Amino acid sequence: MIQKMLRVGFVALAMAGASTVGAQTYPNKSVRIVVPFAPGGSADGTARPVAERLLSILGQAFVIDNRPGGYGTVGAAHVAKSEPDGYTLLLVPGTHVLTPRLLPNLGYHAINDFSPVATLVFAPYVIIGAKNLPFTTLKDAMQYAREQPGKISIGNSEVTTRLAGESLAKVAGVTVTHVPYKGGGPIANDVLGGHLAIGVVTPISALGFHREKRVNSLAVTSPKRLASLPDVPTVAEALGVAEYDSQTWFALAGPANMPRQAIERLSQAIRQIMQDQDMLNRFANMGLVPAEDTSPEALGRLMRSFSERNGLLIDAVKLKLD
Repeated sequence: MIQKMLRVGFVALAMAGASTVGAQTYPNKSVRIVVPFAPGGSADGTARPVAERLLSILGQAFVIDNRPGGYGTVGAAHVAKSEPDGYTLLLVPGTHVLTPRLLPNLGYHAINDFSPVATLVFAPYVIIGAKNLPFTTLKDAMQYAREQPGKISIGNSEVTTRLAGESLAKVAGVTVTHVPYKGGGPIANDVLGGHLAIGVVTPISALGFHREKRVNSLAVTSPKRLASLPDVPTVAEALGVAEYDSQTWFALAGPANMPRQAIERLSQAIRQIMQDQDMLNRFANMGLVPAEDTSPEALGRLMRSFSERNGLLIDAVKLKLD
């Protein structure tokens, strides 16, 4: 009996030791970060500096693997079906958890088939207005829209910018016309030329025009003002409402059932990265806001709440992808 107990004890110790060694040795080879979009843009621009810092902290290369297509679903499907060993990760955009409502038969569950690792940054938008219209503030723009229902057009270039425009119209109680564009650049150019009343664009698209005072920067869609645009109010401030938050985000996740020790090692490294002032400055210059809570649990909550909140709006406005 005593010998049996000793054997059980030795096995338990060996298993605990193996777990500790696994946590200490991960990663012991290069790790792929699948970015489900083409090179360039906010997703790629977020992933690459994070990958560089992960190399310096964890001692193994984190290789960016761009797999665009299907509104990000091609890359996501690849990761969902990969070995859950911690060596294939996904750069997760906020739209990842919205696509099930927009595209049928994805072949994976956007939440259940992934292991949350860490939220990296939030990506708010800037609402810009044309100079040739009789308003310079968001409050006046919404009053103008209220007086002339449907005559104000808001340009958007993706699902989350469309949702920002829809959320704005809802909170302001106005009717507007939503105009789809192929990107933020064309939106900014049409606002600049007076061909579009209002546009929802990234801070990078707005910053130059804002500094040159060639457009009216009406508000940012985040809960707090942006470091790169400190003189631009939030939507909540501009309209005098209790709250407004319509932005996307980028995070890291792996396939479901990833080893806990790999998740914790990565999460700790991300936490360290997000305390680095050079990295914080780099993200601020891109108009990105580093996540305050980078824990896997926080990301899991974010994925669920973002899906639920925006899913209701998607259903309400009957949003579809072309």
